[in-house]
Amino acid sequence: MSVAHLSPKGQILVPKHLRRKLGLKPGGKVHLAEEEGRLVLTPVPPDPIAIATGFLKGKYSLTRDLLREHREEARRERKTRSR
Repeated sequence: MSVAHLSPKGQILVPKHLRRKLGLKPGGKVHLAEEEGRLVLTPVPPDPIAIATGFLKGKYSLTRDLLREHREEARRERKTRSR
């Protein structure tokens, strides 16, 4: 556990070993949140979109699912028109 001092301006210095471990760089951003009386500091990636890209990788494809739904809907419409 590390202890940091609060400056008169409300600033804190994150210890070097924690900055390295969390990948915090000078000028980087962190998200601050209060949870149950505690201050939680979470690193914000430089490009959140790039970090999130591909997190849903797998055997599923939204495009394939939408095309299948479209074909099924078109099939149902043709069926109701032919009656």
